[in-house]
Amino acid sequence: MIPRIAALFLLAALWLVVPTEKSVFVRLPQGLSARELSEKLSQEGVLLRKGIFLAAVNILKMDRNLKYGTYMFYTGAPLFNVITELRKGISILIKVTVPEGFRADQIAARLEAEGITTASEFSEYVSKNKLEGYLFPETYYFPPSDSPNRICEVFKAQFDKTTTELNLSSLAGAAHLTPHKALILASIIEKEAATDEEKKLISGIFHNRMKKYMRLESCSTVRYALKKWKKPLSIEDTLFESPFNTYRHRGLPPEPICNPGKEALAAAVEPVETDLLFFVLDADGKHNFSQYFEQHKNKKFRKKRTK
Repeated sequence: MIPRIAALFLLAALWLVVPTEKSVFVRLPQGLSARELSEKLSQEGVLLRKGIFLAAVNILKMDRNLKYGTYMFYTGAPLFNVITELRKGISILIKVTVPEGFRADQIAARLEAEGITTASEFSEYVSKNKLEGYLFPETYYFPPSDSPNRICEVFKAQFDKTTTELNLSSLAGAAHLTPHKALILASIIEKEAATDEEKKLISGIFHNRMKKYMRLESCSTVRYALKKWKKPLSIEDTLFESPFNTYRHRGLPPEPICNPGKEALAAAVEPVETDLLFFVLDADGKHNFSQYFEQHKNKKFRKKRTK
């Protein structure tokens, strides 16, 4: 018990502030002490009286069970409001969905639009650590103002979980691929296939072409090389010099061209056995498939692919 006058003073202090309209997100990491917590809240402009906050935390025995996470506070908020939020322990999380086939730059833009991180910082981290392809498409929940490092750890953990479930490493070896090359192939399949049903068949065609030492001639790799995402490709585009241009270079490009989903990953290591070697997009957005080049030449493009 504390003297009644001290209790009244503390109670008044808990309410004796008028908050501003400025809100801030504050991330409170695990392991922070009550004193360190008060310092952090003070630096963010949330607390004006650290001593009274620490006294209240001690009296309420909150220091034994502080709730960590990301919270939204108003600067200069009454201590009662701050303590109430911390006792609730309801951390703010933002839902973000990454579609299959998104590139790292598209993911970066979506994360920035949701207030999770900046596109430039995320893109720089992904590029530095060569994580294109490993940012598994899924629905996630992230705190605002999160770090690119932690975000990518979450993406990569889901990628590892999925590839383990698929037994990707073992199946890739049986398909004469390393796990990384299987990922590269899956990224091309993801961008080329119009439907999930087409993915294993297109994989079979790419496997056939590699066995015959034919170029893959994937338009999606040309788009990635040129950063030309929507306009129709020209003959000149397919001559562009880049290790990602599979019209000029045999085999797979050096890195993935997008972040493939589970179906594309499975297709890369479990292709359909087929004699087919060619495919071309038709007017309804699906593909026509051919075994011989003469057949392929007769099936003209009626619709330019923009995927």
